[in-house]
Amino acid sequence: MNSFGNMSWRSGLIPMIEPDAMAEILSSVADLGLVVSPKGQILGVLTSPNFEPDLSDWPETLLQSKLTVESVPKLEARLAQFADDSPNTAPVELNHNVDGSDLDIPVRYSFHKISNDRNILMLGRDLRPIVDMQQQLVAAQVALEQDYEAQRGHETKYRVLMESMPEAMVFMSAANGTIQDCNRASEKVFGRSRDGLIGQSINKVVTDSDSLDRLLGSAAENSDLPVTLTLSHNSERYSVRPTLFRSVDENSILCRITPLGLEGANTDALQQNLNHFYETGVDAIIFASQEGLILSANDAFLKLASVAQAQSLKGRSVSEFLSRGAVDLKVILENTVRTGAIRMYSTKIKGEHGTERSVEISSSALGAGDEMVFALLIRDTNRMETSKTAPSARNEVDMRSVIELIGSQSLKNIVSRTTDVVEKMCIETAVEMTSNNRVAAAEMLGLSRQSLYVKLRKYGLLER
Repeated sequence: MNSFGNMSWRSGLIPMIEPDAMAEILSSVADLGLVVSPKGQILGVLTSPNFEPDLSDWPETLLQSKLTVESVPKLEARLAQFADDSPNTAPVELNHNVDGSDLDIPVRYSFHKISNDRNILMLGRDLRPIVDMQQQLVAAQVALEQDYEAQRGHETKYRVLMESMPEAMVFMSAANGTIQDCNRASEKVFGRSRDGLIGQSINKVVTDSDSLDRLLGSAAENSDLPVTLTLSHNSERYSVRPTLFRSVDENSILCRITPLGLEGANTDALQQNLNHFYETGVDAIIFASQEGLILSANDAFLKLASVAQAQSLKGRSVSEFLSRGAVDLKVILENTVRTGAIRMYSTKIKGEHGTERSVEISSSALGAGDEMVFALLIRDTNRMETSKTAPSARNEVDMRSVIELIGSQSLKNIVSRTTDVVEKMCIETAVEMTSNNRVAAAEMLGLSRQSLYVKLRKYGLLER
C-alpha cells in the first residue's frame, strides 16, 4: 500500500512513457532539469517554457563550472552521497553563475536515479521569486527599523527641548482644553506634578472660565498679544502665548506661560549667560566673516593659540591657525554654508610659536544683517589623542589618517592608499544593513554575488 491508496505500483500498471511526453511532464513539474554523470558532467538540459536565460550551451560541460564558489562543495557532497547509494539524499540549494550575466540563479535540486549507468536526474525549482520576496521583506524591515529609530530620535529631542526650556510649556487639546503634556517648569507654576496635570482641563487650573475660548481666539488670529490668566491655587497672574497646530488627527495648542510683567526677563538673563559663557568658557570660540577673517575670539582661543592680545587677531584669517591652512578653512565654511552647521571636524590648531594641538571644530552659520557670520566652537582633544592606545599595525589606513593625508599628498596617492578602506567599509555597512543577507547586500552594492564573496574573503569578513 502507498500514499495514493491500496493500489501498488507494478510493472506494466502504466504504459511506457514516450520521451517527448516525459520531457513535457518534467518541464511542468520542474523549472530546470539536468542529466549529469556521477562526476558532474552535464549530459542533457531541460527547462520549462518560462525559464530564463538560455542554457543551450551547458551540455558536455561540468556542472561545477556553472556554479558559484560556495555551491561547488555542496554539489560534490551530494554527488558523493548519491554514489554511495545513500537512501536519503536531501535536496540542495545551488547558485548558478550564468556566463555573460551578473545575476546568480538560486535553484533547489532533488536527485533521482534514471538508469543503470548511474547517471543522475536533477530536478530543480527556481528560487528567484522567493529571493525577491525575501529581499523585499528585508528592505521593509530595514525601513521600519529606520523609521522607529527616527521616531525615537524625535521623541528624545522633544523631551530634551521641553525640559531645557526655562518657561512653562503646556500642550492642550483645542477641542476640550485637556492638558496633554507639559514640562518640569509647569509643575512649579501650577503647583502640581506632571502626572497630576496631564488629563486635567485648563479650566480646573485657572480661574478664568473663558480661558479656552480666549486662547483659541488669540492663536487663530496669530496675535502677538499674550492672554492673561489667573491660577487657581495661588491667584497669581501669568502671561500665556498660545500657538495653534494640528497634531495627527486633532488640533492642539502649545502654551508658553510666563509670570506677568516678566516676559523680557528671561531674554535678558539669557543674554547675560551667553556673554559669560563666551568670556569664561573652557572651549575656544571664534566669530568669523564670510571670507574667514576673525571678527572676535574669546580668551580660551587666545590660550589655545598662544596669542597674547585679542586685538592682534582682528582681520587675520582663521586659516593661519589651522594645520592644513586654507584647505581646512574652505572645507569648514563651504559645508557650513551648505548644511547650516557642521560638528566635530577634526584637525589641528597651530599656535603662534609653531606648536600644534588636536582639536574638534563645530561651526554654525549665523545671520548678521546682509552678511553671514560663522561661529566656530573649538574643543581641545589633544589629551584624548594622547590617551588613546596605539592601533595595531595594519596595511590599511583609518579614516582619520585619510583626513591627515589631505594637503600633504596628491589626490592620486591618497585614493590609491584608501580605496581598500572605503571598499571594506561599504561592504561591512551593506552586509550589516541587510542583516547578513548576502544576496541583498550584493544587489545594494551593484555586485554579483560571486564578486561579493570574493571581496568578503579578501577582507576576512566571510566568517564574521
